[in-house]
Amino acid sequence: MFKRRIQVMSGSTYMVSLPKDWARLHNLKQHDEVVIEILPDLSLKVSPVQSRRSFEKSYTFYLSGLRAYDMIQLVSAYLAGYDEVKINCGRCSADYARSVVRELINKTIGLEIVETSQFEYVVKNVAGDFSIGVDEIILRVFRILRMMLQDLSNALAKEAGRDVYLEIAERDSLVDKLTLYGLRVFNKVFMGEILPKDVGFKSFAEVNVYYNILRNLERTVDHVAFLARDLSDLDGRLDERVREATLNHINTLADFCDKVMNLYASKSGRDFSSLLNVEYENVKKAEETNRRMIASNPNYFFIYDNLYRVRGYLLDIVELVSDIKYLTQRLQFEES
Repeated sequence: MFKRRIQVMSGSTYMVSLPKDWARLHNLKQHDEVVIEILPDLSLKVSPVQSRRSFEKSYTFYLSGLRAYDMIQLVSAYLAGYDEVKINCGRCSADYARSVVRELINKTIGLEIVETSQFEYVVKNVAGDFSIGVDEIILRVFRILRMMLQDLSNALAKEAGRDVYLEIAERDSLVDKLTLYGLRVFNKVFMGEILPKDVGFKSFAEVNVYYNILRNLERTVDHVAFLARDLSDLDGRLDERVREATLNHINTLADFCDKVMNLYASKSGRDFSSLLNVEYENVKKAEETNRRMIASNPNYFFIYDNLYRVRGYLLDIVELVSDIKYLTQRLQFEES
């Protein structure tokens, strides 16, 4: 708590100083503006006006020669919001540096080589931060997930070969690319480089909810991809009873996914009790049947484990959509 004495200027202007620690915390300087609200109990609320902060745009990275390490570092720089990364070969060969740069460009949206020399590549984000909206990214990932589940079901029903399952699994790379782009935008909002309103949100609380929806969707797709790769290794050698139980499990999950996507897309905060009473209960029943079937076939536990996690992440997204509903209500009340 801070105490201040009121100063009266020109007989009509009442002034108090702001606490220095609070001003520094919000990076306030001379001539910056603050918002003063009179609350219902007649107390005052002082808030800094949201403003965009400036950050370093360029980063220089020296390749180590350890590919996994180099890729993690470069992707982290992309996620942190750097618009330009200078990739120095260091002691690595030019062929190694070229392959790393190509992989980075393939993993991301917007990065392109804009300059190159014998020892350095310069990659720059040429797409900007608003070429794809966050909402569009989430809906695209939802559609990819739904088609992966449907195609996985078809592959099982037709006893498809290894290549079909691998093609389904490879769609995970597109989801990773979309997710990285979305997380980059979210990180720029969290850091204050862009404002929530710049990407269609009214508050940081909303941004946080959508961030978690995208994260959960990415993990859901990961487990469908894991399952597809593991099924490809079986190359059609699957117990018939396990196949039938797994088909039913996947089909109920596909229906549940479709309803969750529609719930998200509606943005209406509509009642979703039927979603939990019907589709979700169908998933749980199919899950239990699959669990009992696989209990006597432990080699197939990976099927149950991945589908169990898909169901859990989709339920988390339902809860997050409910969060959107109540956050929107509170924000609308505050504005009224």
